[in-house]
Amino acid sequence: MPIATPFPRIMAADIDSLWNAYTERMAEIELFQRATKDIASSELNDLFRSAEQVKSYPKGESLSVSFHNMTFREPRTGRLHVYRQKELDLDTRKSNVLFRKNRQYQWLLAEAYEEFEDYIHNLYAYCGSTNSDFWPLSDYGSITLSNLKDKPFPWYVERSRLKKGAPHSILVRFREVFPAVRRVEVENTFEVNLAVAVALIEKLRHIIVHNSGKAFSKRKFIESVAKQTGLYNNGHVTEDIEGFINQFFGAGEYENLVALLEIQIRPDLPFENYICRFGDLTNYLLAYGFLLYQSAKFSVSHL
Repeated sequence: MPIATPFPRIMAADIDSLWNAYTERMAEIELFQRATKDIASSELNDLFRSAEQVKSYPKGESLSVSFHNMTFREPRTGRLHVYRQKELDLDTRKSNVLFRKNRQYQWLLAEAYEEFEDYIHNLYAYCGSTNSDFWPLSDYGSITLSNLKDKPFPWYVERSRLKKGAPHSILVRFREVFPAVRRVEVENTFEVNLAVAVALIEKLRHIIVHNSGKAFSKRKFIESVAKQTGLYNNGHVTEDIEGFINQFFGAGEYENLVALLEIQIRPDLPFENYICRFGDLTNYLLAYGFLLYQSAKFSVSHL
């Protein structure tokens, strides 16, 4: 469910405007997620009410079934052709609501990561445009350093997007220049390795976009995250990393499916009390983005 509202291309930037543009987009995504959650809750409540109502009727189960004709028009005659008929009972309809909600959460997470990646490129462009020593010389291409003062901000953004191995290589450079980034990635109040979290979200986005949110092999997926972050030691992944990644996948027959729905902590309580997996992941993106924002802002203020 991509968000269609475009933001204008950034032609010139200060570091606060980059952060504000990024958080504005993330706020839009969170509003879509909240709306998706409310709509799914409303649909489920309607289905639960229907289930209670049909219990009072003889053969009530038959009243809970919905019928659907799936059609297309034939190209030569234009006639309507029924290619499939579906009968859905209440349990199936409830499951469909949850699967659809999860799929929408997946697409919103993919979009959140893409916004994060755009932000990373813009922030790297900002650092390069304000400090000619920030980028390795290869990032500038064939231009002479004396001509850099004439280059507008979009030129730096374009060069950032051409950086070999980006965005991973950009994050590597931030870690090299900003010691606090490397330290806080590991030591933070979340008790989560933020480098692993970002790499995980990047790879979740890939399978969401390219394979309907399913990993061909969760084992290989976990290993790929560990390898990208340099934490794949002699063919082994630590239990902490494996457990962290596993919580964003389903169980049993859905073990390879990216699962982002809320997890109820105390279903017996009369109010909602849950872990929001989608919210946890977007929080990591915002927290990491804020860490980079603070580091870059401090660095520029001390030039």
